[in-house]
Amino acid sequence: MEKRLQNNIGYFFIAVFIITLLGFYPTYLIHFPKFEGFTWAHHFHAFVATLWICMLITQAFLIRVKNYRIHRIVGKTSYFVMPLLLFSFFLMAKAVYHRGISIKHLSEADALAELIKSGLPDILFIGILYSLGIIYKEKPSWHLRFLTCTGIIVLGPGLGRYAFVNLPPQIAGLIMAIVFLLVPIVWLIIDIVKKKSPIPLSIFLVITILAFLKEGSGHSIWWQSFAKWTAESFF
Repeated sequence: MEKRLQNNIGYFFIAVFIITLLGFYPTYLIHFPKFEGFTWAHHFHAFVATLWICMLITQAFLIRVKNYRIHRIVGKTSYFVMPLLLFSFFLMAKAVYHRGISIKHLSEADALAELIKSGLPDILFIGILYSLGIIYKEKPSWHLRFLTCTGIIVLGPGLGRYAFVNLPPQIAGLIMAIVFLLVPIVWLIIDIVKKKSPIPLSIFLVITILAFLKEGSGHSIWWQSFAKWTAESFF
């Protein structure tokens, strides 16, 4: 089971890459080469997110062919790429806020509420999973699961855009629930049956549940306070 997972996880990351391209084609890629209306922050985020997915693909296939030396070298470059990815989420959140105020003419409360669906929460979620993946890099099963979960989170925006544009909302919502809840739950159950640690998948499921719960909290007191402080301090 574990060996099969290591040998085939690269194909999942390739699927993440393809779905991301399909999801962002109508809203971003179709505007190539002029990209009118987009800022350097959008391009920076697109580049770094694509780089991260490509690194996940590369790392998975390096493990498949047992090239552990290059795997470690590529892994060390993630110490630079991941902070850039997290910073790109911050830039996207900033862009969402200013677009809401200056272009969509939202009230401050509504602009702050939109930030809960921006990159700000992803900074925390992906940061935690990546950090745990690095902390437990000497435990291959944990390392693989934590970093795979970063790929699942990165999959979210592209899959969501593709599903909700091309499918009825009920079907699109079901697909999102299957990918982010049912698949990890099944994986967790398999891990328990196979006597693997349930901790990595349990942590991811907690993060996923928090991510779903936060969606309706944009106008809550706690989010408005946090988002207002963030906007006033950093935007």
